[in-house]
Amino acid sequence: MQQQELLQLIDKYLNGQASAEEEQLLLNLFESFQPNQNQWDESMLGVKEQLENKMLNRLQQAVREQQKAKVRHFLTFRKVAAVAIILIFIGVGAYYYAHKQTLQAEDSRLAKHDAEPGNNKAILTLENGTKLVLDSAKIGTLARKGYISIQKTRDGQLQYTADKGDGQTENEPLSWNTISTPRGGQYQVILPDGTKVWLNAASSLKFPTAFAGNNRNVELMGEAYFEVAKSTSRPFTVKVGHMQVKVLGTHFNIMAYQDEPAIKTTLLEGAVQLHDGNSNSLLKPGQQGIVKGDNIQIAEVDVAQTIAWKNGFFEFKRASIYDIMKQISRWYDVEVVYEGKIPNDEFVGKIERNVKLSQVLHILQLNHVHFKVENKKITVTP
Repeated sequence: MQQQELLQLIDKYLNGQASAEEEQLLLNLFESFQPNQNQWDESMLGVKEQLENKMLNRLQQAVREQQKAKVRHFLTFRKVAAVAIILIFIGVGAYYYAHKQTLQAEDSRLAKHDAEPGNNKAILTLENGTKLVLDSAKIGTLARKGYISIQKTRDGQLQYTADKGDGQTENEPLSWNTISTPRGGQYQVILPDGTKVWLNAASSLKFPTAFAGNNRNVELMGEAYFEVAKSTSRPFTVKVGHMQVKVLGTHFNIMAYQDEPAIKTTLLEGAVQLHDGNSNSLLKPGQQGIVKGDNIQIAEVDVAQTIAWKNGFFEFKRASIYDIMKQISRWYDVEVVYEGKIPNDEFVGKIERNVKLSQVLHILQLNHVHFKVENKKITVTP
């Protein structure tokens, strides 16, 4: 099969116009590329990186067009030799498993050890060590500090409000609070200056009850999305380990889990300056700063994918099963272990985060990932 014929077949497949025989032909063709093959007939198929990019773009477009189903199509890329060549496993039948009852009847083993998705859960630790469980706290005023009132709103947010000025009492030292989400939790907090922060699971934010002077400083562990209130005279700084993110007013996401290999800051709007030791970098909208060791790398990224968690989705773009299971582990509060040699596949897909664990695992099973589930422990097997 020549390159043009192959691309035409791929187009027909992704557009739902391929016959059953053509679908099988395409799958058989990609199945024929085995991991131990080191040769590629470029005269017939063209440069493999170019072909991969073309197919990736088409697959991503196919994913985005599926916006009405609760559980999206999930696509798998299989690594062949040293370079990822796409092996298509469209989640055929995924729509049939969009509803809980159907899924549980189809796979009782997963349903037996099912887990609910995460929700709004957090603990607020005050300066004096008092801990307030926010998910069970009553709506209304939780505490007061000087001119600052701390309230839980009807929509489940934590809000700091200054009754006078910036809320800082004269000559009074800064008072720090910490909001922490557990595994399986998330929460939103509105800081005294009006800055909005969304915390992902297993994260914490330390901040003063009032921003005094010319700086607004907070400290983050885990992941959070920020919409910083604009103030040209008072920069907003997020301290993440040994790195600092400095802004004036902007929207950005920071992912800084300890089990991740790098700290990733993604800018959606405005400007962000990264400081790490002697390294400094300025981000533009659509860029991501990746801090690994003493090095800062800048990359163009899909910002919608980066903040999908904040909008209620898992969204993966060429993610490994290890990357996927880290997110699942945090959101469903489960332990994940691995047995045997796990295939080095990559995934593209989008799933709502409000579905049960069994539904997510089933979609992965449709794409040739295998699990053993017992209580709150998932074992991934070849």
